[in-house]
Amino acid sequence: MNADILNKGCVESGRDAVIAKFEKRFNCNPDFVSIAPGRVNLIGGHVDYNGGLVLPMAVDRHTFIAGAKGEEAGILTVHSIRENESFVVDLACPMSPAQPNWTNYVRGVVHGFLSRGIELPGLNMLIDSTIPSGSGLSSSASLEVATAGILEAASGVMLKGNEKPKLCQQAEHEFANVPCGIMDQFSVTFAKREHMLLLDCRDESIEQVAFDHEHLALAVINSQVRHELSQSEYAMRRESCESISTTLGLESLRELTWNRLEQSRGQLDELSFLRAEHVVRENERTLEFVHYMKNADWFQAGEMLYQSHASLREKFQVSCAELDELVDAARQVGLTGGVLGARMTGAGFGGCVIMLVEREKASDVVSKIVEDYNRSGATLSRPRASGFVAESAEGAQVIKCAVG
Repeated sequence: MNADILNKGCVESGRDAVIAKFEKRFNCNPDFVSIAPGRVNLIGGHVDYNGGLVLPMAVDRHTFIAGAKGEEAGILTVHSIRENESFVVDLACPMSPAQPNWTNYVRGVVHGFLSRGIELPGLNMLIDSTIPSGSGLSSSASLEVATAGILEAASGVMLKGNEKPKLCQQAEHEFANVPCGIMDQFSVTFAKREHMLLLDCRDESIEQVAFDHEHLALAVINSQVRHELSQSEYAMRRESCESISTTLGLESLRELTWNRLEQSRGQLDELSFLRAEHVVRENERTLEFVHYMKNADWFQAGEMLYQSHASLREKFQVSCAELDELVDAARQVGLTGGVLGARMTGAGFGGCVIMLVEREKASDVVSKIVEDYNRSGATLSRPRASGFVAESAEGAQVIKCAVG
C-alpha cells in the first residue's frame, strides 16, 4: 500500500525525535521545541496576493525546531536534518541572503527580529521536518513560523497580533525572493484543529469554519513532480495581476467585479482577461464552497473544487500534466468510490492534489489512485506518486522542555 498515514501521535513523536537529534548533535538538552504545521489550501488558488479569499487548513505534517542558548554570545548555529547541512550566523554582522538557499528562510526571520530591535542570544538550533519540500504543502512558511517561535522563546519577546506571519512573509520576499501572499504564514500561525481558516487577504480577517471530520477527510496525493519553472511563473502571474489592476485603476483585483470586468474587455488582452476572470470567479467559488460545507452539501462543495482546478488549468495556466491526470483519476473514482471533488493545491507546476473524500473510504481512495497512477506511469520518466489521508492540525506552538 502506498498510502502514508501518520498516527495521532505524530506531533509527540516528531517532538521526541527532534529532541533526541538535538541532544546527539549539540551534546545538551534543548530549552524549547517550536512546532509549525504544513497546510493545504482547499480553495482560493492564486488569489491571496490579489487580496482575495482563501480557505487553507493545517495538516499533520510539521516542521520541528529544537533550540537552546549557545555558549557563544551573538552566534547562531543552525543544522538541518533534511539538508544535512549547517550554517552559522554572527548576529553582530549585517544580514543578507546567502547560499544554500534553504538557509534564507531562517536568515530572513532572524533579520526580521533584529530589524525590530529585538536582542537575540547565542543559539543552537536543529531543524527536522515531515513536510515534503516542493509539494505545495507550505514547507517554507512552516519553517519560517517555526523559526519565529524559537526566536520568540529565546528572546522572551512575543510578537503580537498579525506581526509574526507578516514578519515571516517579509522574510520570504526579501531573503528567498518569493513574492508570496499572506495565506501560508497566516494559516500556519492561526490554524485550529478540525477547522478550515477562511482568510480575507485584503483586511486580514479570519473566520474559523468547522470541517466535518466525522464524515469527511482530505486525501493528499503528492505527484513528487517539481517543475523548475514554478517560482519564475509564480512571479510572472503576480506581476500580471498587478499590471491588470494598474490598467483598470484598481488597488488589487479583489475590487474587480464581473460586471466591471465585462466592461473592461477592450482594455485587456485575451490572456489578461482570463487571468482576471479566474480571480473574480475563484473568490466567488470560495464563498460558495464555504456555504456548501456549512450546509453539508458535499456534492456541490466537491464541484467547486473541480471547477477551481479547471480554472487554474485553463485560465491561470498553473497546472501540469501530472496534476491533471490525478484530478481526472479522482473524477473516474467518483462518488461511488467516495471522491467528492479534487483540485491542485499550492503554486502549481507540480506538487500535490487534494481530494475531498468520504472518511470511511479515504484510505482506499489514496491506495487506488496512487497505485493506478504509478502503474500507468511505469514506462514514463516521472517520479512515483505517494499519498496520505490528512488530519487537520493545530497552528504553530512552542513547547518548553523539561530540565534534566
